[in-house]
Amino acid sequence: MSITLIFIWILIFLFWFVYRKYKKNFDEFESYGLKYMKPWEGVGSFFKIMLLKITMFDAVEDFYRKFSGQKVAPALSILNQRVFLIRDPTIIKQIAIKDFDHFVNHDKTVDENLDPVIGKNLFTLRDESWRKMRNSLSPIFTSSKMKMMFGILSETADDFVDFCNEKLESEGKIEIDCKSIFVRFAVDGISTAVLGFKADCLRNEKSQVYEMVQKIIKPPSSGIFKILIFVFAKWLYKLLKLKVLPPDVYEFFKAAIVNVMKEREEKGIFRPDVIELLMRAKRGQLAAADKNNEVNEAELSNFSANPEYEVKSKNSIIWTDDHFIAQGHLFFSAGLATSSVVLETVAYYLAVNKNYQNEIIKEVDAVENPTYEAIHKMKFLDMFISEVLRLWASPFLNRECNKDYKMDFGDGIVINVKNGDFVQFPVWSIHHDEKYFPNPEVFDPYRFSDERKGEILNYYMPFGIGPRICIASRFALMEVKVLIFKILSKFTFEACEKTPKKLKAKPSLTEFQFTEDIIVELKPRDGK
Repeated sequence: MSITLIFIWILIFLFWFVYRKYKKNFDEFESYGLKYMKPWEGVGSFFKIMLLKITMFDAVEDFYRKFSGQKVAPALSILNQRVFLIRDPTIIKQIAIKDFDHFVNHDKTVDENLDPVIGKNLFTLRDESWRKMRNSLSPIFTSSKMKMMFGILSETADDFVDFCNEKLESEGKIEIDCKSIFVRFAVDGISTAVLGFKADCLRNEKSQVYEMVQKIIKPPSSGIFKILIFVFAKWLYKLLKLKVLPPDVYEFFKAAIVNVMKEREEKGIFRPDVIELLMRAKRGQLAAADKNNEVNEAELSNFSANPEYEVKSKNSIIWTDDHFIAQGHLFFSAGLATSSVVLETVAYYLAVNKNYQNEIIKEVDAVENPTYEAIHKMKFLDMFISEVLRLWASPFLNRECNKDYKMDFGDGIVINVKNGDFVQFPVWSIHHDEKYFPNPEVFDPYRFSDERKGEILNYYMPFGIGPRICIASRFALMEVKVLIFKILSKFTFEACEKTPKKLKAKPSLTEFQFTEDIIVELKPRDGK
């Protein structure tokens, strides 16, 4: 028998084996009369994503629409691992909040001992390790701590406006590539608020910090290959002693965080930034009340910000250098991605919706002293940003079941979710579902008015849902709001010939991007 024939028979056996495992896993669905994705459909979607034929948005949306009428549908299963797409927001809320103890973790592929940075950050930590870290870090991102950092972010936003004025004087107009310029602003903002120094990426195109950022958001082919090994073959990743983070990026964050912390401790240096708050966390002083920065949360407009969840832990975390580096890297990379994309899309919708922009300008002009409280009391600005976040939220969220769970869908349908199974929440699809958001493709900030926002509270998940919601949503919103305020106090956003007619996501394995660059003009306001 030829080697080719043997190979073909092996492939046939593997496909049969996977199919039998998959069918066995979901036989119960047939007994309920429910539809589910066939193995080859899931494999086809996976390869289309990997080959950049479709976006993750497209794949999840196709799945979501295909099983319209069902509250749940099983997705692609890899051998004994089952994945359930939950289409009902009420059940999502039940799983993510009320029954959170059954679904504590994001993913089982990451081991905190496998990679000292990727494995020890808050997003990937699991079970009690996550609880300890979340409990330690939560006080960093309260409104009082955000108010403490507001001043340095406000200075960075002022610098952005100065840069625009310089561009106007030298070139006679201000035409900006939103992705490029807002990534640079976000790097400057996060560098000063998280790492404690000014990166000056707006003016210095060869900034070392910006070069490090490019390695994070645009990893080389070898980096993507390592990530795939990390996800699908941990044993090989461990055997080869690979690290997702390049050595020079690791050393950069070590110098920017650990070495700086040691210097501050030795010299008694204080600066109102995340480094200072991490030092307080290490000393167990983070939760102490800050009378100088007290905030009345009820007075602020911050609809998209995460609610506070109490996460109990038996013990305190024992901090190591890698823990600090991991959190610093996470705050930097995740904050950069969120803030820059939100600013990019906010700029676009301001430019093509002049009536809404004028409403925000009225709020801007009514503020005499742009304090943390004043900017966060601007209701229409908050409504506008909330609508942008609705339109461009994450495709989906996932949770791993860590102890057996019965999902009750009514009508006698109870699905047994086993330890090790996954559930997925199709956030983007729910945000674009007519059932929950009438005329979902229409940009309408008034969905979030005081009179209407109560209707959509249970369907809106831009930063996630439950105790594993994004911890830094307040920081991201503060960074976006303060910059938009500063820009609109001097300029207006204007559409030009290069401005896209419509936004559409572009297939990518490494970063979120649109098919067309968002180019807009900034024009000086009369008398400003």
